[in-house]
Amino acid sequence: MQELIIINFEEIYLKGANQKFFSNKLRENLKHKLQALKDLLHFSHVHGGSLFIELKRSIKREEWKKIESILKNTPGISQFYLARISATDMESIIKTAMDMAEEKIHQVKSFRVTAKRLKKNLPYTSLDLARQIGAAIVNRYGTKVDLTHPEWNLHIKVRPGMALLYDRVEEGAGGLPAGTAGRAVALLSGGIDSPVAARMMMNRGLELVALHFHSVPKTSPQSIEKVKKLARILAQSQGKIKLYLIPVLEIQENIARHNDSKLRLVLLRRLMLKIAEQIAQNEKAKAIVTGDSLGQVASQTLENLIAIGNATSMPVLRPLIGMDKKFIIQYARKTGTYDISILPHDDACSLFTPQNPETKAHLAYVLSQCNKIDTAKLIRNAIEASELLNIDPFSSALL
Repeated sequence: MQELIIINFEEIYLKGANQKFFSNKLRENLKHKLQALKDLLHFSHVHGGSLFIELKRSIKREEWKKIESILKNTPGISQFYLARISATDMESIIKTAMDMAEEKIHQVKSFRVTAKRLKKNLPYTSLDLARQIGAAIVNRYGTKVDLTHPEWNLHIKVRPGMALLYDRVEEGAGGLPAGTAGRAVALLSGGIDSPVAARMMMNRGLELVALHFHSVPKTSPQSIEKVKKLARILAQSQGKIKLYLIPVLEIQENIARHNDSKLRLVLLRRLMLKIAEQIAQNEKAKAIVTGDSLGQVASQTLENLIAIGNATSMPVLRPLIGMDKKFIIQYARKTGTYDISILPHDDACSLFTPQNPETKAHLAYVLSQCNKIDTAKLIRNAIEASELLNIDPFSSALL
């Protein structure tokens, strides 16, 4: 029994002359993520809007579950399915179809056969194929045909040189392969929003480097462990990820001593962006990604976002800026970060937070406050004290 994994991509298919660049990157990402199963898989060529992965032997249930999980979380894939291969003559297709029916038909009360010929110079039509196989199943098993709401739908797609038979199509993440749109740094807190923002930008083709700002020992080290778990989930989408752990306690203490208390959050976030900009330059990244959502907290009013964003000349991408919290939570649940994000933790931004933070910061006044602290020295100290982790969940047999 020959089997094939078919990976469909919709947005890549629309790239015209650039399609090869995007499909090659998708193949490269998948090869890395599936390296623990490389003895099972052979990456074939792209056929139209599909990538074929041939199986060198029959696949085990637990192996397919691992592959299925990886494919669902890989940007660039719109749909995928596991298909059995048959020759294109009617007799061979019927035999393969009946083998599949033998395994599945006892579990259902109704079925249908959906057939499609991509190769037209055959001695039968798509309707002929569906009718003959459907009749064979009814005659052998007596199972009812239901064309509207079948419990089992056997798909047959006849391509040049082969027929593919499958009964389950899985939805992928869609979008574009990570790494096709360049590189950016993403500010990653332990909350709900920033992992969602990062995941969304991965789906638009960005390769991300994650930055986490912490205030250990004033805050619990558990916040760092939580972020490591979030980064690991993001790495499962991207393939691997760099995570910078950056201490900002010295920055916060200086702001608390020398600056207007109402501006503590604005000033802290300005320095975070300046640190992110410097690391971005070191990492050859071209943008900064944040989880800002307009008006959600005091530091995310329009005036404060302007005052904070002024700290860098680098583009700041805010994919959640106009999104409802309900949608953000739904996306977090879908991508697997929500249950970790809601775990209690100490947040660097909450340390030294004033009772009445400024919500309408004036840029000129903010800049005058920046002059009261040695920002260059504080930024340099934070970067020098940072820790870099390389998170790659696919680098070993842990797959």
